[in-house]
Amino acid sequence: MASSEDRLPRIAHAERPRPDEKILWKTGADLNNGWLGRHGTLYLTDQRLVFVPTPLDHVLGAKRREIAREDLVAIERFPLSAGVMPSGAKRPRMYLFANGVRYQFIVPDLDPWIDILEVVYTRAHEADSSVRIPEIRRKGIENALLDLT
Repeated sequence: MASSEDRLPRIAHAERPRPDEKILWKTGADLNNGWLGRHGTLYLTDQRLVFVPTPLDHVLGAKRREIAREDLVAIERFPLSAGVMPSGAKRPRMYLFANGVRYQFIVPDLDPWIDILEVVYTRAHEADSSVRIPEIRRKGIENALLDLT
């Protein structure tokens, strides 16, 4: 059963990535909302995360969603360890927590997504100490990208 934090807010469509935004990473993704999954593209820009559903999913009622970079408080890998398969026929996924909502994204490159988010926030914090780094929840994986100087 889905918890209240799994219910996506009923809001207007987010804007697609804008010309003034730099796209740092993007891949295909599924955004799950309880039993319902929407297909599309997940973008990480220099300002926010944006999910843009496919045209067919848009016609079926899917909305573009965004998470402002400053609103993201935690990133969790499910399951926490890479060598564990989740029960209940679930695929591994990335949970993003923002504004009291848990966004569930299934991406083909789960750990690289978490790595790049961790690097982007760490670098932003190094440039401006007021930038908060979200809590990263996963086990048994070290982000080698943070060891680079």
